Amino acid sequence: MKYSFLLSTTLVAALWSLAHSECANACNGHGKCTSYDMCICNRNWQASDCSERVCMFGLAHVDTPKGDLDGSGTLSNANIVVTENSFVYPYGTTEQFPQMQDSDLQTLTNTAHYYMECSNKGRCDRTTGECQCFDGYDGVACQRASCPGYPNSCSGHGVCKTISQLAESDYGNVYKLWDKDATMGCECDKGYTGADCSERLCKYGVDPLYLDDATTAKYSIFDLATLTTKTSSPYFTNGESEAKSAYWAIRFYDNHEEDWVTTPIIAGATCTEVVEALESLPNNVIPANSIDCSVVTFNGNENSFTMTNAYYDAQHPSGSRHPYRIFYRFAMWEALTASDQGELGPTTALQYYHGSNQTSTVSLYGNVYRLKFYSNPGKLKQPSIEVYLDGTRPSLISPGYKVITRVWTDGQQGEDDDYFADHCTGVTATIGVIASSTDYMTQSYLTGFTTTERGLLKKCLGDADFDTTNNVDVYNWDYGSKYYPHMIKLVRTVTSYNDGGYYAVLWYDSNTHWDSIAPEGTFRLLNPFRPPDNFLTDNYDIYTTKGTLALTSVFAEATFGFGSQYIYTVNTTYDQNSTISTVVYDGDISCEVGNNNAYKLDYISHCLNRSDLFTMLNWEFPEFNPPHLNLYSAKRLYTHSPEHYVVDRFAVNSVIARSNNTLHYMTHMITADLSTNWAASVGIDGGGHSSLTNPHFHVYKFFPATESTYEYVAECSNRGICDRDSGVCKCFAGYTSDSCSVQSSLSL
Repeated sequence: MKYSFLLSTTLVAALWSLAHSECANACNGHGKCTSYDMCICNRNWQASDCSERVCMFGLAHVDTPKGDLDGSGTLSNANIVVTENSFVYPYGTTEQFPQMQDSDLQTLTNTAHYYMECSNKGRCDRTTGECQCFDGYDGVACQRASCPGYPNSCSGHGVCKTISQLAESDYGNVYKLWDKDATMGCECDKGYTGADCSERLCKYGVDPLYLDDATTAKYSIFDLATLTTKTSSPYFTNGESEAKSAYWAIRFYDNHEEDWVTTPIIAGATCTEVVEALESLPNNVIPANSIDCSVVTFNGNENSFTMTNAYYDAQHPSGSRHPYRIFYRFAMWEALTASDQGELGPTTALQYYHGSNQTSTVSLYGNVYRLKFYSNPGKLKQPSIEVYLDGTRPSLISPGYKVITRVWTDGQQGEDDDYFADHCTGVTATIGVIASSTDYMTQSYLTGFTTTERGLLKKCLGDADFDTTNNVDVYNWDYGSKYYPHMIKLVRTVTSYNDGGYYAVLWYDSNTHWDSIAPEGTFRLLNPFRPPDNFLTDNYDIYTTKGTLALTSVFAEATFGFGSQYIYTVNTTYDQNSTISTVVYDGDISCEVGNNNAYKLDYISHCLNRSDLFTMLNWEFPEFNPPHLNLYSAKRLYTHSPEHYVVDRFAVNSVIARSNNTLHYMTHMITADLSTNWAASVGIDGGGHSSLTNPHFHVYKFFPATESTYEYVAECSNRGICDRDSGVCKCFAGYTSDSCSVQSSLSL
């Protein structure tokens, strides 16, 4: 009986113990106790008693191996998954570098930045579940590389942005790599610089030692147009029911790209009124009496200006010693579209040609102001015209018609760097012209050489195509070709220091004998340049470069409207009225290459990247090129949806060409820093580009050479040190002024 009682008591105690056993610390209330006294932790909790938190995960800034997780004493390869069903890695993980797979378990090549706790740039506080980030990183998962100075980012003189936001603020560029929301940087306020925006910028000026008897500085000269398609009075109103005078304003950018908006300017203003508005900007942004202005009242066809029927520069009027002519060859695409459309619409582009070489174009009315900013040296951001001076309502309208505002430069862009700093000493030339029945369709060439000067010029031109093994003659030079022509700068021999000269593209044609002085060959200009005063007796100094001008792709055609910052590239072979098969290439000349477009490299000789310098030229018919060349900088290369609404994309006979037009037409766009001073559209016109009415324009990329480049506009004019704390120049001995641009013996 006693034994039976003890046995019963033992069994009851055992059962009671079994019934009342529990997990460690009862899983701390953050999990469920299961069999074998084991906790199944709630989400984001871990450890045997669920007492530790799991911190936030993010894409790892740097991948690292995790070590021996299963206690096997060895490290398994990346394709071996271990510790499945753990609280931190419920689907398991790897001991060495992670195996990158997608949701279909397909291995991804060339991939990194695995999902890791605290983004592998911090330690997890298991008590609070918060990441303790390493220096230089922040965010709940340490997912951001902090802006300099964090948490007081950018020193109070800038805005902390992600790298994708920084790209967006730069001409709408796109950045979509893994760290688009992780890498941070400062966008500094204008006038500040440095990684943390803590440093001040100083005033810019022209290096006084750059200028000499021949060298001149290129200052910004911009043309600003306020035009309407209405050709009868009243041309402009302010849009109110009781119509009043219309107004517009100019947004001007200084060397630091700080923008300044003028007071309202009345439509049809005089030069005096426009200059007064600009020179009244605060902080002496534009010094008094520093702007030269000429105004042209335009009323007629876009191309009504001719060589013989032109207006004259106000500072060089008709009858003066050197009367400078002003003429334009407008071809603004926006003049052809409806009032609610921009440059492109259902009737633009392929349906008919619309370029600067046309003989019949749209009629416009308005004023064009040519403004010369002689006290604002350097490369200035292109100004803009503001017409929304009353909130969202425009203050410059033309009821029932379209208002077109444009800003451009006609070969007179300001510059910080002289890419053509090699003066061809001892050589001067005059401009020869082969005239035609149409006065703008001329061809130009260099003449007026002595035999010695011709030889010196060949030596100065040197190599043109990155390959010195094919150079010729004792002068060790290239003739130049469609693929690699020479580029030079022409500066009038007797002129003022602010006459910056003009760019020109040339090649040596040994089969043409226009130069009667030395008939063995001709230095032909690809752009039909004429002296501004039209005097063919003017002598020009020649500046060359060791840089190279190269054709990007013979298969890509550029199309662009007048006064536009947008250049489209299309496949050259699409633009023809024939039944031949076209090349399978969409006209993209950008350097960005992916898995779906690597084939394009077979059609591109030199791709174009952001910030690359370029211009557009036609080789076959030089007379259709702009007389004055701009050297553009690519600010954005973008691919967008095709213009399916362009009805004339079917204006080709070939089924293949028609399909390609539909898929690719005008999908690739270059945004330039400057607006074009010419126009070239894509057109059929019976024979495509085999006729003179539709010239091909190609994009040419310019590769500057360091040894031929001189930065002559800089902070403190290269003649002083900028005090980054105060933004004030400390000039070297012998130099003075707030930009150190003045030589003075009193400063020694």
